[in-house]
Amino acid sequence: MNFIELGQIAASAAVDKKSTRISLLDVRGFTDMCDAVLICSSDNERQSSAVCDAIEERCRKVAGIKPYAVEGKQVGNWILMDYGSFVVHIFLADARDYYALDSLWPKAKKVPVEGA
Repeated sequence: MNFIELGQIAASAAVDKKSTRISLLDVRGFTDMCDAVLICSSDNERQSSAVCDAIEERCRKVAGIKPYAVEGKQVGNWILMDYGSFVVHIFLADARDYYALDSLWPKAKKVPVEGA
């Protein structure tokens, strides 16, 4: 399974948990840290945690993989899930606007996400 397929699996889990502003970016050639980034927003800390759990469960069931690390779940305003070549950022709206990760890779290819 490639990183784009994994990103779409994670994005579908985020959609199912009513996450908003979902962006899946192919960042190959723009960073050495990963190949794809999923950025999504939630309305509150509880929803952020639910989105994180849903993504983790869906990736485990469908792709058979677990994240190497999950950071920020205790607080919930910015959760980072590291799958190696694929990274997930789950933000509360204010934090997402403040950090503006979407703008770090303006030339990155946006991958279509069904339902987003």
